[in-house]
Amino acid sequence: MKINHIGFLGLFILLNISVLQAQSKNSTPKSTLFVPPKQVVTIDYPYMKGYQVKIWNKSKLELGVSSRDHQTDTLTNGFGLKKGSFETIQIQEKNYLQLENRFIAPLKVEYSIFKVKPGKNKINPARRAGFYLLNSTAQSLPIIIPGVMNPNLSAFSRSGVDLPWGQKIYLKTPGKNLLILTVSDSIRKGSQIDVADLIDAALNKE
Repeated sequence: MKINHIGFLGLFILLNISVLQAQSKNSTPKSTLFVPPKQVVTIDYPYMKGYQVKIWNKSKLELGVSSRDHQTDTLTNGFGLKKGSFETIQIQEKNYLQLENRFIAPLKVEYSIFKVKPGKNKINPARRAGFYLLNSTAQSLPIIIPGVMNPNLSAFSRSGVDLPWGQKIYLKTPGKNLLILTVSDSIRKGSQIDVADLIDAALNKE
């Protein structure tokens, strides 16, 4: 039986072209931006009812990534994205994405947007608390919010957060971190909580 090698080669090329075309159609386009030194960049799609953003940090420094409320700018979710890594963040309805550069060099970022199906991963606002962490001291305070982000509260500043009940907040200390607050329904919406008072209360318990 004679085998037509040319026919097989042509079929092989045709199949490969088809696969490449399918991959091209299924691939998600990436956008590229640079976050200027000591600045923040916001990305917002107000007409989308929730979406996901996959972010690649193409720089050699850590990138601050957070989801924030439109009206209050309070933190809903966030994390530090290490150099050369990637991560996906969920942006809920009525929230926007914020990218923060705390360094003196610009940061290169690539990202892709994905739609979220209606009803998927919705936040229950009845079991959350939106409030402010106030730093009334003259020094920066390193805070750890597990699963959310690890912000440094600047001196004489405040940072808005929107966290679920039961969320624990720690002060970063050498050795064992200090638990300073567990979010509960006793926290009123929009209230300001002085972190210095939380630290004093936590230290007095030990």
